Amino acid sequence: MATYKETVGTAVVNYAGNYPGAVEGELWYDSTNKDFKYQYPNVTAAGSWSTGGSLNDARLRLGGAGTYTAALAFGGGDPSNNYTGNTEIYDGSSWTEVNNLNTARIGLAGSGTTTAAVAFGGTTSAPVAPGSTGKTETFNGTNWTEVNDMNTARLDLAGGGISTASWGAGGNAPSVPGETGATETFNGTNWTEVNDLNTARNGLGGSGTTTVAIVAGGTPPLTGATETFNGTNWTEVNDMNTARRLLAVSGIQTSALAYGGDASPYTGKTELWDGTSWTETTDMSTARRALGGTKGSNNTNALGFGGRTPASPSDTAATEEWIGPGQPIGAWSTANAMNTARYNLGGSGIQTAALGFGGNYPPGDNFADQTETWNGSNWTEVNNLNTGREAVRGSGTLTSTLAFGGNSDATSTSALTESWNGTNWTEVNDLNTARRIPGAAGADNTSSLAFGGDIGPASPRPQSKTELWNGSAWTEVNDLNTARINLGGCGIQTAALAVGGYDFDPNVSAHVESWNGTNWTEVNDLNTARYSVTAVGTNTAALAFGGNPPASLGVTEDWNGASWVEVADLNVGRNGLGGAGTTTAALGFGGTPPVGGQTEEWSSSSDVVKTLTD
Repeated sequence: MATYKETVGTAVVNYAGNYPGAVEGELWYDSTNKDFKYQYPNVTAAGSWSTGGSLNDARLRLGGAGTYTAALAFGGGDPSNNYTGNTEIYDGSSWTEVNNLNTARIGLAGSGTTTAAVAFGGTTSAPVAPGSTGKTETFNGTNWTEVNDMNTARLDLAGGGISTASWGAGGNAPSVPGETGATETFNGTNWTEVNDLNTARNGLGGSGTTTVAIVAGGTPPLTGATETFNGTNWTEVNDMNTARRLLAVSGIQTSALAYGGDASPYTGKTELWDGTSWTETTDMSTARRALGGTKGSNNTNALGFGGRTPASPSDTAATEEWIGPGQPIGAWSTANAMNTARYNLGGSGIQTAALGFGGNYPPGDNFADQTETWNGSNWTEVNNLNTGREAVRGSGTLTSTLAFGGNSDATSTSALTESWNGTNWTEVNDLNTARRIPGAAGADNTSSLAFGGDIGPASPRPQSKTELWNGSAWTEVNDLNTARINLGGCGIQTAALAVGGYDFDPNVSAHVESWNGTNWTEVNDLNTARYSVTAVGTNTAALAFGGNPPASLGVTEDWNGASWVEVADLNVGRNGLGGAGTTTAALGFGGTPPVGGQTEEWSSSSDVVKTLTD
């Protein structure tokens, strides 16, 4: 019988505990617990929808093309029969208006990418059927150009493909009259009639190329019927679990996603197609019909946008991003503690090269001047701040950080600013407004941003004031929209994020604002309102963790530039931590209760360790 080494190519490693060097499926012996173990990546068992950036124009029965990080939305209308040619491009977080279609319409289909798309069919007037059109337009990333029409004018059809090889099928065609199964392919110049669908219908969803296409759903009657196309013929395959119309479909005939639609009532139901059958999975957050969707090449990623909801006003601009199962699951792991346990300290740097400074430590109130550096494994005491204080904030790197604000006694606030050069702290020009626990962002000790904070005991205590540091002085710039204290901050001087906080009304805040170098703009809130929260990363990719209330909050949320998603909690819930790093590799240290020097490392991926049993 072959040995493990002969089979695998390596001997079984003997290690005290979980073996950090193990690769997927590798066996090792845990000498501490006397067990054989192995590990594999920890991934999601199901896909999920998350909020993306909203369209600039709410609308329904619009066309869509592209992928979930580079999408195109065009056409559509509102309840008052105002049809539009508006076109918008999605960059993975926000929509930007670009040049309009030449012919405003609703009920159209689309194919292609953001730089090479096709829009076809639809209707240009109400009542809808007599206004049906076969008009076709191509998009080059800048402008739409009218090209040859479809042979059969129709609306509420399905379509897919690329700009030089597209297809359109089904719909409502006045020439029939009523539902049609007619299918046409487009070669970049002309449309050619090919074999019809087996079931004529309108309001169906579809995606895929001219040789691996799929359609599903439609009416009348309301159906879940699914057909696949091989370039010549349509073949009936297994139905969706939920019959519906005016849905979106992304992917190809072997890997597709169906979502939203009108199932009487409107639905957010989502189904995965594996080439044989449909499986129900996680619903959209907002039930809707007549939405736009991307095409893509599988059921792993998709974008759903616009449509009509049961709510009032009924037309929506909401966008949702789909990420399929098998995504890495992040986790916090415990690392070596700081030398001085403390809370309300400042932090800067990255996960493997961080700086922690100031804070408060027991017994009683001791305003810390201690500074420690982190090398990825251990904390080392280095030269102290010139003025010990708590509620100090800062930004920068291990060798270039700015520390500002805070308080050095129990009754006053500080405007003191100190610059760190990797060895020593040097006092520089003060903030214009003394404050404690502001938000902070910045790249180094020459470029920083301070916002919000507490000027107590004077009233009103919460501040909205924002100041910009240019390396020598602070300058007041435009205020936050919402005054607050004890908020989280991250990013750089020209692109920052203000997260959570407290306004003494008393309102614990979930508000989030994004800074573009000139103004603050309100964006989507945290899922969990809190103050004494720590934030790291950028204004388009951030991590917020810890906070209060409750005092031992461990909730962690990930920001993708458009919305927050809850991920794995801190191992030790607490508030007033220092922080450093990014959304993929972060560091949280210190905090309370109890006051500690606990350090945790965040990784956006993790492993499941299993023990072999008899």
